[in-house]
Amino acid sequence: MQNIRFDAHAMRAKVLSFLQTSFDTFYEHTIAVDQKGILTWISQSYCDFLHLETSPVGQHITDVIPNSYLPQVIATGKPVFLDLLYVRHQWVLVSVIPLHNDLGQVEGAFGFVATDRPSSMKPLLAKYNRLQSEVRNANHYQSERTSRYQLSQIAGQSEALKHVKHQVRQAARFDISVLLTGETGTGKELFAHALHNLSDRSESPFVSINVAAIPDTLIEAEFFGVAPGAFTGAKKEGRAGKLELAQDGTLFLDEIGDMPLVLQSKLLRVLQEKEFEKIGSNKIQKTNVRIVAATSRNLLKMVEDGEFRADLYYRLSGMPIHLPPLRERPEDIEFIAERILDECCIRLNLSTKELATDALERLKLHHWPGNVRELYNLLERACILNESHTLICADHIEALMEFRLAPIPPSLITQDAKTPETQPLLSLKEQVQLAEIQAIREALNRNKGKRVLAAKQLGISRAALYNKITQFNIQDA
Repeated sequence: MQNIRFDAHAMRAKVLSFLQTSFDTFYEHTIAVDQKGILTWISQSYCDFLHLETSPVGQHITDVIPNSYLPQVIATGKPVFLDLLYVRHQWVLVSVIPLHNDLGQVEGAFGFVATDRPSSMKPLLAKYNRLQSEVRNANHYQSERTSRYQLSQIAGQSEALKHVKHQVRQAARFDISVLLTGETGTGKELFAHALHNLSDRSESPFVSINVAAIPDTLIEAEFFGVAPGAFTGAKKEGRAGKLELAQDGTLFLDEIGDMPLVLQSKLLRVLQEKEFEKIGSNKIQKTNVRIVAATSRNLLKMVEDGEFRADLYYRLSGMPIHLPPLRERPEDIEFIAERILDECCIRLNLSTKELATDALERLKLHHWPGNVRELYNLLERACILNESHTLICADHIEALMEFRLAPIPPSLITQDAKTPETQPLLSLKEQVQLAEIQAIREALNRNKGKRVLAAKQLGISRAALYNKITQFNIQDA
């Protein structure tokens, strides 16, 4: 038998060469990140595919590709081979490989992307895209309980905002409750949507409930649902509550500080035991939801005053995230304003608008008690009132700010009754608003800011008082 000399080195080189050629032929695009998920490399072809005009190197991967597998691979150290990812309105095949240092620690990751360029890929991806499109259409028809915002849509480049985004990314990786705190208008609901989109529950429902806007008599039914025939007038088939609708997904509880104490104890049971009962039912239902709560109130102060359960507070704040007010990050105003102007012009079918330099500087000097919501309101009216102008100047902003700062000018609130002829005559509507504002402020002051007691004293519901506070922008509430 003839001996065949085997050259292992030559064979290895041949195999590696073959694999490299196959790899280059199959994968079109490459991308790399460091251990924090910051982009360190992206091929020009992938930039073109993503329609990026400038290089995203230096940004976090989720700001460029929100549903990327790279953060998952960095966190687990486990590679992902030939999995599907939805990018730029189509499905692509990706492989992600962790990069380890000499100590075995993950110090980054590489991603490789294949679209339908290889002919063998086209039938598979075309079929999958078609099926997924049908599924999305069916799901949209059946239910619209999906999250609408992603982290990359929240504009700004300040260090404060970057810190919040980092916290949201971290919280999304772990299945814990999250408490979002911050003033009214800081975007708590947007961050709740973004957190859901980044989590493993992103394919499940996102359900929100504004606790403050629901009367105490209805909130329990809204939250837990109603069993069939639970009471006179109830539907025969019963009614699902928000907790049931959010199964396997995220339940967002906005203004959690306004939740009645009775319901707080029942929510605590949901968090501890993962179970609940519908109104009028003795049947225990299991639940698998993630609770994301938000409030503009000081919950710790409410705990001290006996208005909020301490055990519930600590259950909700598994990951507390505070959203800074707009006045503390004026460098973000330019980015936010650009996005608002674009959105308003598209929605209102107006010509493109831009902010003049002096207008931007004026916006940065404002205190913004209503935060981003107030900025949106001001710029929306600026677009409408300056329909024929492309450039919005400081004069336009000044006029709107004078009108917007309060429903009634502060000077009129302290006017001297002895010299009415020196004061402008108020319309009936303005006088009614002024009376409401004064009555609400007095009730809140007398009750040390406790809205439930203030509403009772005023003879209105808690939800009605909350709406009035928001309508009149009462900041000392």
